[in-house]
Amino acid sequence: MNLLMITRKVDKDDSQAGFIYGWVKKLAQNVDVLKVICLEKGNTKGLPDNVEIFSLGKERGKNRLREFINFQRGALKFIGKVDGVFCHQNPEYTILIFPYAKFFRKKIVSWYSHKAINWKVKLINVLADKIVTPTQEAFGLESDKKIVISHGIDTELFKPAPPKEKSDIFRIISVGRISPIKDYKTLIKAISIINNNINIKVNIIGGLGLDNQQNYFKELQQMIKEKRLESIINFKNSIPNRKLPKYYQESDLSINLCPTGSPDKAVLESMACGLPVLVANETFKDGFGHYADELIFKHGNVKDLAKKITDLAGNSQLKEIGLYLREQVVKNHNLDNLMGKIVTTYKR
Repeated sequence: MNLLMITRKVDKDDSQAGFIYGWVKKLAQNVDVLKVICLEKGNTKGLPDNVEIFSLGKERGKNRLREFINFQRGALKFIGKVDGVFCHQNPEYTILIFPYAKFFRKKIVSWYSHKAINWKVKLINVLADKIVTPTQEAFGLESDKKIVISHGIDTELFKPAPPKEKSDIFRIISVGRISPIKDYKTLIKAISIINNNINIKVNIIGGLGLDNQQNYFKELQQMIKEKRLESIINFKNSIPNRKLPKYYQESDLSINLCPTGSPDKAVLESMACGLPVLVANETFKDGFGHYADELIFKHGNVKDLAKKITDLAGNSQLKEIGLYLREQVVKNHNLDNLMGKIVTTYKR
């Protein structure tokens, strides 16, 4: 089978889109030929020989007209050579490729994972042959075309490290862009409560979600200063996705403060590394099994978060919890399995 994949960016060094490189690599292992149209291209070294990438040129600077024209060129170049089209996330890709897929009678499978439902999402529900999504909540429309197929985590990249040396410091990591939806203020307040009782260090890894959120970042820094936590909480900028496992492996606990909704990929990556994780998102309840009460706190509740951190810091079963969580990701969110499911969708 030959496939055309359309996605935003292919770059193994990117902090946000770096995982797509892994998707391309794994999908190529499941097909004969994989053509890729991407808005932007970065470091693609190491991809299989059966992958051909056509970039719309955003890496040379943003130019909407040029990108639109290049899309037409890429579509015409590839559409007659493939058996189907896989559109990743952005609805615009499905909308733009539809006329070509319709004319050449190519099946469109669209991946979508976001709580937002707008006219573009409603339109791809009409245009796509199938819509694949990681959870029921990740594509909120009722649709006969929807197929729930789980997330895709590269469990060969995100894996536990050899046992680390014992430390008196309880190391916490939180990964995600600097944005109000990540609720870092609740984390800072919780750390200020328990700081005198636990020898603790916190790494917050992520860049600004949007340039206009610089003020929010300054608020976080000011809060840390007021609570005298400068030596406790450390902000690290965006880190390439492929380098994140090292940071998870060096930590004792991962915390994700997003509200209930579609599962955050950062949580699953933490779990794949065998790292216990505290979340506010109750979507993870089933995946946490009998550890759910220990690993889920009430969203925005500082006291509940502080108590859960304290309890886990004193828990002698952290390794067992982490291994259980990894098993759930390997079983239910393995990237190899996901790519196989996507390819199978074209054969239905």
